[in-house]
Amino acid sequence: MGKTFRIGLAGVIVGVVLLVSQSLYIIDETETGIILQFAEIQKVVTEPGLYVKSPFIQQVSRLDNRMLTSDTVAQEYLTADEKRIVIDQITRWKIVDAAQFYVAARTEAGARSRLEPLVLAELRSSVAKNPYDVMISAERDGMMTLVKVGVQERVNEAGLGLEIVDIRTKRADLPQEVEENVYLRMASARKVEADRYRAQGAQAANEITSETDRLVSVMRACSGRVAEEVRGQGDAAAIAIFAQALSQDPEFYSFNRKLESYNNAFAEQDKLVLSTESDYFKLLTGEGVGLSSNNEASEIPLIALKSVVPLDTSKFKALSQGDVEFLIDECIPPEIKD
Repeated sequence: MGKTFRIGLAGVIVGVVLLVSQSLYIIDETETGIILQFAEIQKVVTEPGLYVKSPFIQQVSRLDNRMLTSDTVAQEYLTADEKRIVIDQITRWKIVDAAQFYVAARTEAGARSRLEPLVLAELRSSVAKNPYDVMISAERDGMMTLVKVGVQERVNEAGLGLEIVDIRTKRADLPQEVEENVYLRMASARKVEADRYRAQGAQAANEITSETDRLVSVMRACSGRVAEEVRGQGDAAAIAIFAQALSQDPEFYSFNRKLESYNNAFAEQDKLVLSTESDYFKLLTGEGVGLSSNNEASEIPLIALKSVVPLDTSKFKALSQGDVEFLIDECIPPEIKD
């Protein structure tokens, strides 16, 4: 009797626990509860708390009321200017009508399978209306806003009970094979541009070098001209000095030139075999001097010294620094002066 009682009591307790567990349910703040009875929606619970339902007859289906994400694989699209582009998009959405959502999709996986073709269709339609430049510029954000509006209209028509919060592109690139060709063309274009700049630089360098060489040649010619003019004036002064000296005593000048030629023609150890008619022989014996006696020879130098006329140096004015600078300035091209 006691054992049967205990078994019966245990059964009652299990039954009560089971009844309570089937009668009570908790809705979290991140959830929306749908009470189903024989697969029909009896009630939608949106507020968090502890609730009571009919045991065994009613079931609770829970839906997440937070923002959800659908991340599809990258798809290839064709732009309005017939260029291929690969777009990887992401969609954020949330459940706003739990009953409608449950009827149309039942679960989040079902909602994603229904939502994905709608997003791709609207995105493909918008990309086909815009050129490639829009897809890689800031204008793409405006296009994606229109895509979001279009997807929301499609969702409302499908009765999914969803709100499209945002649709963004994570990546918008050319296909791999096209991207490589584009990079090659870009590299080729940059190379052509670089070669053009190098050619322009080489041309400018050649022009500068040529102009510099020309100016250097002009300045060298100028300096040579000035040097020749100064050298010519010096030579003219030297010739005038010799002429004045020669005009005062031609015989002394002749005698001096003979001595110079004698000194330049023979070395100290040379031995001479001279004819008696030679000018060198006459010079050594005194015949070429033209002196008649010793007394006359002692008197002539004194007389010659007394008759020497000082050189006229008025014609031999040396060039001043200012004269040289004037000559240089006169032959320098104007572009060098500037």
